[in-house]
Amino acid sequence: MTMHFTTSLGSLAALCVASCAVTAPPIATSFQIGAEGWTVADLNCSNYAQVIGPGTTTWIASGGSPGGVIRSTDPTSSCYSFESPAAFEGNRSEYVGGSLRWRIRTNVADWLPGSVLILLGGGLVIVADVPQPATGVWLPYEVALESASFRLNDTSGAIVTPAQFASVMGNLTSIRISAEFGSEAGEETVDLDSIQLIGTCPLDLNGNGSVDAPDLAILLGSLGSTADLTSDVDYSGLVDASDLAVILGAWGPCP
Repeated sequence: MTMHFTTSLGSLAALCVASCAVTAPPIATSFQIGAEGWTVADLNCSNYAQVIGPGTTTWIASGGSPGGVIRSTDPTSSCYSFESPAAFEGNRSEYVGGSLRWRIRTNVADWLPGSVLILLGGGLVIVADVPQPATGVWLPYEVALESASFRLNDTSGAIVTPAQFASVMGNLTSIRISAEFGSEAGEETVDLDSIQLIGTCPLDLNGNGSVDAPDLAILLGSLGSTADLTSDVDYSGLVDASDLAVILGAWGPCP
């Protein structure tokens, strides 16, 4: 019975090599071994492209959602944000139509304009308005990577056109996840965890265009892990039987 199941999966995977388009595998940061290149930038609140100074990032090995976490305290009364490493940047056109996920925890949340996601690329700054976090708890975020989610320059700007969004994603130079949730310098300390850049077929873990045997093998190799965000397809914080059920339920070529 086991051999028959393995042979069937292999056959399906072989068929997909010829018929399935390549998709974008997830890019993820779980902070299990360090800050993984994420930094903090203090920004001009009237111009999110202008960095006016650095901030300080501290990696903490436990206390995340789950596992490790990075933490920063507001350096000034300007608008500070967590900033992406090179692994998330460059030509990310294949993620258009996907989403960006992260988790935030803050001790202060009294300044609503700070709840934004900022993308820079192609000479443009685009901004998505996101909900203000509660205090003292982890809040998951997910923003659809489509033009309608973003506005030019700030949350009151013009809605981004598909062509503008394609330009940003085709030459993505920075992802800035704002942490400016307090109105005073040094007021808030913010934790960031579980960041995922996800393509249009999020269950295709290896990017071959189908949810199939290689994806199942990746997931099975991570069962019990709290660090493998790509295999944690139900975003529960643990790779377990629920993730296996999700993968098997989506079996076949990506839409």
